[in-house]
Amino acid sequence: MKSFDGPSKGRFVYLMFLSLLLFYTCFVYHNYVVYNSINVVVKKNTSIEYGSANYDINEFIKTIEGEIVSIQDNVDTNVVGEHEVLLTVKKENITKEVPIVLTVVDTVAPEIEVKEDKVTITSGDDYDLTSNIEAVRDTVDGDISYVGEVGEDSVLYYNFDYDTNTIDDVGEHEVKVTAKDKNGNETVHSFVLEVVAPPPPPEPVYSFRQTVYNDLPANASGNDIVSIAYSLIGSAYASGANGPYSFDCSGFVQYVYSRVGISVSRSSYTQAYDGVAVSYESAQPGDILNWGHGGSVTHSALYVGNGQMIHATNPRQGVVLSNVAAWDNGSIDNLMGVRRIQ
Repeated sequence: MKSFDGPSKGRFVYLMFLSLLLFYTCFVYHNYVVYNSINVVVKKNTSIEYGSANYDINEFIKTIEGEIVSIQDNVDTNVVGEHEVLLTVKKENITKEVPIVLTVVDTVAPEIEVKEDKVTITSGDDYDLTSNIEAVRDTVDGDISYVGEVGEDSVLYYNFDYDTNTIDDVGEHEVKVTAKDKNGNETVHSFVLEVVAPPPPPEPVYSFRQTVYNDLPANASGNDIVSIAYSLIGSAYASGANGPYSFDCSGFVQYVYSRVGISVSRSSYTQAYDGVAVSYESAQPGDILNWGHGGSVTHSALYVGNGQMIHATNPRQGVVLSNVAAWDNGSIDNLMGVRRIQ
């Protein structure tokens, strides 16, 4: 049997060591190459809509080198923003953890619900546009509130856009409702605000014999009477009072006339006989309006022009500015006469 001498045996061991080292180096290099070849390329769009209940991670993968063996998914679709998903990918018994980023986004705009597509009001009436809003809601932010003034960067609001110069004019006006959520999604919805002219007041129903004039000159103190009457709006009502701080209806009329040096009688009934009768069509600022029902005069007011009057109404309202036609339609009293004091 042939044996190795010392040098030969050493050479053999050396060659075996080199062979093992080479094999190990090749093995390590191979695994290194395989490890580094494991890769996941995601698509450009990795967005998940807010609140999505289910999604498939494979929908976001464009290419993959290897096989997904596990997924550590921490995506909360109720939180807008970026979320990391950790994929464990295997190739030739080599595993590698590859992180990818998915983004939860909110692309759904708010919903605007109005009560009426067309709202009709009478010219001169106060109207709150928000009263026609049933709801403004967003899937992410919930109910959205009205904000009067907004800037270019404002979010989470709704407000109105309309022509401020014509909105009070008789006719139809477009009112745009704009809502924007926290993430900038915007919705615009419109409704029509129709402004109609107030109905003309009926001609006075005179319950006493008299001649009604249409062409008399206006009261020379009419403008002064109107100015004084406006200055007293908001004063208190008190039965039997005729100023200077509280009034009943006829006391208010008597007091205003006294301020311009003109004397009129004290009661609503007797004021229906002061001066001369004129038609409502020819009424001028400063004329006295006689109101009543059942043939009796029970209330006095001062006409101030443009279909409006100032009068002392009741303890709750005091002295107010009213629309003549609206008062005639909303009160049990009717316009029974117009008197001009000359």
